[in-house]
Amino acid sequence: IHRWSSNTLQTLLADHLIPERRSIEGELEDLQKARARREATRAMENRYASMQQLYEELVDFINAVSQIAEKGPPQPDDRTTPREKDTRFEMDLDDGVMINSAALWPLLEPQWKDPKKWWKELANAQGRKDYDWAHLAKRYFPTRVEEKCKQDPSLGVAHGCFWKYHPAVAYRWELRLQDEIAPDFTIDEEGSDEYRARFLKEHPEEAQDIYDKEMTRRKRNARRENDVDDGVGPLFDQNGDDETEVENGDE
Repeated sequence: IHRWSSNTLQTLLADHLIPERRSIEGELEDLQKARARREATRAMENRYASMQQLYEELVDFINAVSQIAEKGPPQPDDRTTPREKDTRFEMDLDDGVMINSAALWPLLEPQWKDPKKWWKELANAQGRKDYDWAHLAKRYFPTRVEEKCKQDPSLGVAHGCFWKYHPAVAYRWELRLQDEIAPDFTIDEEGSDEYRARFLKEHPEEAQDIYDKEMTRRKRNARRENDVDDGVGPLFDQNGDDETEVENGDE
């Protein structure tokens, strides 16, 4: 999988499968000429039948590779949601072996049957077998995944539309990560600068509230760190809630 490139399937076709098809076509033509001249022996007839079967299998395989390379995997059965969009296959290492092999299922069976099952699960996206976090799912089912991104911030992060659909959450995360990673850290996506600026301009009160809460959190953490450095542990209320610390002079 790590040796895969954007044109691996095209290379497979151009350098291996199509030249092999031409070679078989040439041999079949020679055998057909011998048969026409009634010069074919039993061995030649057997060879012709064998090569004809091989040729048909190769043509089917070439068609499958071509479809996946340019359009995507076919629908295995009527119970499987068909691709919403035709688009060429591209390997994405972040999706992992399972997801990538699912899109290659026609090329892998019958030696490996699981990818076909995985493609059905990915296409239908039901219950626990919902893989719409994967980039490959977004590639072939863009509308469905986009709608889910609007509802789920974690999917927005996965598909690079966090700022677009959840600017308040993105702003809160960005402030937190600036404290944990670096003061100039930003969550960068396509259009993130524009979406950030728009949120700050159109929702100044909400943005200020998020900022104030983050500053309060940082001050509270700083006090706790100072208490630990001084050898004094954090104080808790009777419920164990460290959000309400006992200040000097309080009972």
